[in-house]
This record gives sequence, C-alpha cells and structure tokens, in this order.
Amino acid sequence: MSRIARNQMETSFFHNMTQGINKEYIFKEDRCKKKYIELMNEKAEEFEIKIIAFTIMGNHSHMLLYTKNIENMSQFMKKINEKFAMYYNFVNERVGIVFRNRYKSQPILSESQLLNCVRYIFNNPVRAKIVSSPEEYIYSNFQDFQTNHLSNIKLDQIYQNIDYSIYFPEINDKKAEATEDFLDTSEDKEIFIKELIKKYEQDNNLLIIKNKNREETKKLVKYIIENTNVSYKLLADTLNISKTTIARYMTEE
Repeated sequence: MSRIARNQMETSFFHNMTQGINKEYIFKEDRCKKKYIELMNEKAEEFEIKIIAFTIMGNHSHMLLYTKNIENMSQFMKKINEKFAMYYNFVNERVGIVFRNRYKSQPILSESQLLNCVRYIFNNPVRAKIVSSPEEYIYSNFQDFQTNHLSNIKLDQIYQNIDYSIYFPEINDKKAEATEDFLDTSEDKEIFIKELIKKYEQDNNLLIIKNKNREETKKLVKYIIENTNVSYKLLADTLNISKTTIARYMTEE
C-alpha cells in the first residue's frame, strides 16, 4: 500500500467518532467497551496507528489518532468496526447494521487544537455527568498521561513515541485557527438527565413525569437547569415539552 507523502497531508492527527445505529447503546455493557478497546489496540499495531487519546461512551466512541497514511486510518477504522459489529451481533443474538455510519473524522490543524482535543475527549464522561473527574472513568486512556488533572496534559506527552519532529506543516492561517467545536453527541447527557429526574422523584416521593403535574414539573426544570449545564432543547426533548415552556418556567416564581 503506497503512502501519502507527508507534505501532501494537512495534518497527521485526526479526531474520529463512531456512534451506534439509531443512537443504540452499543457500548452500554462493560464487556462491549472492553472488546472495542481490545480491537483498537490490536488493529493499531497492524495499521501503524498511534492512539493518542480515547474514550468509549455508552453509544459512541471518541479517539484521537496519529497516522502517516490516510488509507491506513481508513482501514483501521473499518476493521475495528467490522470486528466489533460481528461481536455485538453475536452476543446480542441480532443481525444487521451496528454503527450509524462508517465514522466521522475531524482533522486537527494546530497544536492548540490538538491539546484541546485531548482534553475534550477525556472530559466527555465528566461533561455527561457520568463521573466527576476523568481519572474515575476507566474506559479511556487518561491514566496513560499520569496526571490527575486535564490542565496538566502537555504537548510533550502527546508527542511521545511519534517519529516526526514537525507535526503540522505550513497551512492556510485561517485553517490553523481551528475550531473548538469537536465532534460530539448528546445521548449520554440525556441518560444523566433521566437519572437525575428519577432521583429527584425518589427524593421527593413524586411521580412528576407520570402525573404531568405542572407545578412539580416547573420545580424539576428549575432544579435541573440550576444544577447542570444542559441546554433547554435537550431538557425539553427529554421531558417531551417545548423549549418555550422551559423558558417560561425559568421566569416564573
């Protein structure tokens, strides 16, 4: 397989994300997360891929990869997803497509974006309120960076075991002003909201969702908005009410 010349590539770093078909929680079980990580590590060596950072969430995965060959990365992603799909279908006695699409990929165009992407990937389970700090989440490689805080991660740690002295060729300045809007999905945060609602109902001995009590729903909305960073839209979708209603509740006494 021929290699793409280094000076023909905008970058050697890519942020990739996979997601379950129909937003299915294909990584919900621990054994599925472990299997996907096993396949990642196995195929990385075969296709000469360096896995810089990864986090496996409930229905999607994030990984930051380093490659000297775009086609190698494509084959790497294809193989791990094919192998995992076979495994997932077997253990769940199902047939059919497992992943929503092949995968989504985002080129990383500057050192600033590279560093922030690593932190973003490790912070995913924290943003989803699954854990309170990245080191608590075992389905990532955060521990490889041997730190207890995202802010302590440095470029030198990212560049370990990579055999290039120059990582970003000269590219258009506007491209180098890379966006911080990394590939994302909101389903794990939705799980958190549902768990928060359940806990709130239990603590207050209420059945707010079932009984559709307006005043109690308003209290619940205020509680969630004031104690989390979820959007009105996501909360509205979860509660099956409109964003306008959410906004009105927040202004009412």
